[in-house]
Amino acid sequence: MKKVLLGFALSFLTIVSVLAQTKTITGRVTSSEEPEGVPGASVVVKGTTQGTVTNLDGTYSISVPSDASALVFSFVGYLTKEVSIGSATTINVQLDPDVKLLSEIVVTGYGTQERREITGSVASINNGSIENLVAPSFDSQLAGRAAGVSVTVPSGILGSRPIIRIRGVNSLSGGADPLIVIDGVPVVDSDRSGAVASNPLANINPADIESYEVLKDGSATAIYGSRAANGVILITTKRGKSGKAQVNYNSSFGINEAVAQFDLLNGDEWVTIANEKRANVNASPLANPGVNTDWQDAVLRSGNTQQHNLSISGGSESTKYFFSLGFTDQESVVKTNDLKRYAFRSNIDHSISKKVRIGKSLSYAYTEITGLNNGANSLSGAIYNATRALPNVPIYDPANTAFGGFNITANGATTGFGANLAGPDNNIPNIAYVLANNFYRNRNHRILGNAYAEVDLARGLTARTQIGIDVTLADDFTTLSPKHGDGRSSNGSVTMAFNPATRWNWQNTLNYQTILAENHSINVTAGVEYQYTNFYNFSASGTDFSDEFFRLRNLISNSYNNQFSGGGFQEQGFDSYFARFNYGYKGKYLLSFAVRNDGISQLATENRRGTFPGGSIGWRVSDESFFTSTLIKDLKVRASYAEVGNVSLPGGSFPYAGGFGPVQAAAGAGIGYTNVANVALQWETSKKFNVGLDMTIGKVTVSADYFKNNVDGIVLNAPTAPSLGIPNNTISQNVGAMFNEGVEFRALSNVINNGKFSWNTDFNFTWIRNEVTNLVQPLTGTYNRTEVGGPIAQLYGFKWAGVNPANGNAMYFSGDNIVQLVGAATWRAFDPANPSNVATAGTAPTQFFLGNTLPKYQGGWSNSFTYGNFDAEIFIRYSGGNYIMNESLRGLLGLGFSNNHREILNRWTESGQVTDVPRLYAGRDANTWQTAASNSRFVEKGDFVRVQNMVVGYRVPAATLNNAFNGAIRSARFFAQVQNPLIFTKYSGIDPESNQFGGQLNFGIDWNVAPIIRTWSVGLNVGF
Repeated sequence: MKKVLLGFALSFLTIVSVLAQTKTITGRVTSSEEPEGVPGASVVVKGTTQGTVTNLDGTYSISVPSDASALVFSFVGYLTKEVSIGSATTINVQLDPDVKLLSEIVVTGYGTQERREITGSVASINNGSIENLVAPSFDSQLAGRAAGVSVTVPSGILGSRPIIRIRGVNSLSGGADPLIVIDGVPVVDSDRSGAVASNPLANINPADIESYEVLKDGSATAIYGSRAANGVILITTKRGKSGKAQVNYNSSFGINEAVAQFDLLNGDEWVTIANEKRANVNASPLANPGVNTDWQDAVLRSGNTQQHNLSISGGSESTKYFFSLGFTDQESVVKTNDLKRYAFRSNIDHSISKKVRIGKSLSYAYTEITGLNNGANSLSGAIYNATRALPNVPIYDPANTAFGGFNITANGATTGFGANLAGPDNNIPNIAYVLANNFYRNRNHRILGNAYAEVDLARGLTARTQIGIDVTLADDFTTLSPKHGDGRSSNGSVTMAFNPATRWNWQNTLNYQTILAENHSINVTAGVEYQYTNFYNFSASGTDFSDEFFRLRNLISNSYNNQFSGGGFQEQGFDSYFARFNYGYKGKYLLSFAVRNDGISQLATENRRGTFPGGSIGWRVSDESFFTSTLIKDLKVRASYAEVGNVSLPGGSFPYAGGFGPVQAAAGAGIGYTNVANVALQWETSKKFNVGLDMTIGKVTVSADYFKNNVDGIVLNAPTAPSLGIPNNTISQNVGAMFNEGVEFRALSNVINNGKFSWNTDFNFTWIRNEVTNLVQPLTGTYNRTEVGGPIAQLYGFKWAGVNPANGNAMYFSGDNIVQLVGAATWRAFDPANPSNVATAGTAPTQFFLGNTLPKYQGGWSNSFTYGNFDAEIFIRYSGGNYIMNESLRGLLGLGFSNNHREILNRWTESGQVTDVPRLYAGRDANTWQTAASNSRFVEKGDFVRVQNMVVGYRVPAATLNNAFNGAIRSARFFAQVQNPLIFTKYSGIDPESNQFGGQLNFGIDWNVAPIIRTWSVGLNVGF
């Protein structure tokens, strides 16, 4: 009995001793992606197996020995974090995403794959860093985020579509934009507005997007066959997760401002210059001192912006849901230009049983864009007018009640003269009146959705069917004032148009996954797809209005004297059969093969079907037994080859078919021969080759690729003899060829992860070269020329030789010789030894290639930081190796009776003066500045480094929220950000990315483009 009591006593003392040497630590594990808490995260006492996992809300509780030094927190997809215990009893931890991304699940088209198993080139972009940015559309924020992806925002006009190119330009005359697939549905991406620039991708609420995948090489894109020549962007929207309902509200408020304005003459300076121009041609002065007016103030402004997004998500193991509401209201830096968007989304996934699942995605957006005339050479073009209007006359004239107090001549023909003896060149109107009285509007209803059903037919075998729709209902309203401006000649006008687009897409797939003999993993996908797209439009116009009341409201019957109408119809369809086979042996040896057969309505029956194969291989060298490096943790090499087509052929719905069409003739409406048949017309084909490697060196993950894309059978208009009577003397044929080749590099790392402070960096670089290898004849426009042996759309024009210091004459190259302009149109040879000699005849200047408009290199660099509850990010983007024709500057050095750039103050005025602005002669623009083509005097390098975004945020501690709101608020984050704050460039224009044209053959022209927008904003993210 004594022994029993003694044993019990010793046991009791031992337990008491152990309990006295332990303590309980509690806390919450969160992340930037799951601020409300990371469920299932591991919490382990360092150096032991003692641990626990976090609850659904990320909380945990663990007893630790008194001598424990640290806790180790880990979770799949995040970096392991070690935190010292010390005397703390509460430890809250924020995990950082694992930027190595090896276990990331990637959407690859009709399925998903783990990144470590991917053998093609796929770039992933997480929406977390861009969803709070103020942007009219998600595509404008993809610039610099992924290697090989070029995104250019050409102007500050809201609604302007960014130019997206993946691994260069892959067609000359066909479509060059990538295929956009949202939740498996290929969407219509053509602008349906005829009144204003209306980017169709602006109908998608960026806050609803979970992630982007960019399929770049042939192996990754081959599964999309005929639509994959220009790459593919896969967009996945947010979906619900099992657990209690989570409500999130995000809002921001900000100000838009122009990154820069044109540096123009003030009124006093202009009077001197204007009269000097005329004096040099012995004409009397017309300009007199008056006021100093900056007409840019009549056009540009600081615009307000706000956006609000509310979502609720959650669900059970069988049913998951995500609902969202969004509102965006943005004012451009150009007056009257604004965008409003109302968006709704509903995503639901439901498991009927363990083997049967159904779901749907549905979004509706209403977008309204108010635009304006910003034609580069239009008299009522906002930027053209504001930079040409006379700066010594006022904008307003309170006594002019007939025109609402605007300074306008009595007959309404032009802006008032002020103290001058003449009005501005071309009778340009008062732009302030035009903006106040003309109205351009596009309204767009967009429904995007799909419904799917999945059935597990057997172990590893799943059948899926999905039908998707994309319906765009776009209507336009344009009205022009009868008193002044564009509508004066017609006594006012109204145009209304309806431009709907409808697409349905039906996909049926079988997927089989299995592992054989433990080492052989197999994933097979096979499917069929059908698609039909219908475009039609009609419009009606009226002119000569009886009263302003009617003009401003609608096209009202009997309110106008002249009526016009028009319309069009187009349809496209195709069917497809595809399969993909993925194989892996021990995760070391990887193989992927895909093939697709497409039939499209744009080609004749005998050429309608095309088969597009692609394959890739990968070898995980680091898994081999001979690989013993301690520095390199993971190394995979890969290679791919594929052939894909381009479904975006020029020539309308049936470019191969000959036939008749409607024509207007002297006898009235009739029919005429409009297109010659060419049943031999075939696909444009891209043969894509790629080799690459992925590896982790220490804390740095590196990805590098070399690619070459040979594009053959490019459809161009080949010339025919006029005697054949073929419309336009051309016929569409597969006669062009070119290639793109380049190198991509990406490096990312968690540079520092030390207690409260962490730093993640992500850098990418792309070098690319384009060369045209076959054409029937050079393709020449006003500014650009495309020839065999060079890149697309090189600048082509006259080579500036400077100003003759002896007499101020403009000089150019004529072949290898320099000639100078004497008088209005006479060319004389220039002798450097005797520069004042103008007696020797010379030949007119000749044209040369002046520079490549396509950037040779580009990339981005993101750095994100966290310190305690604070976070920050700075994102830098860069590009270079291209040249820009600064047509805006050439126009602003014009020699007419209009305002000028301040650079004109450097004009030649006396013998011996060295300058690059010749003597000013009124009315001699054509030969002085060689306005019929590009001019090297105005060709500049387009290199730049842009600070794209800067963000600073503060996350309120969970304990503070719990104490203040009793758990009603899960998370709260305040942030401030600025977009486009800084740019470093030697380009003298407003912005080196300004571009008037979006086509492949006309590019690199900065011509009266609206300034790019800089946005300052503050915001709040709240989780309930």
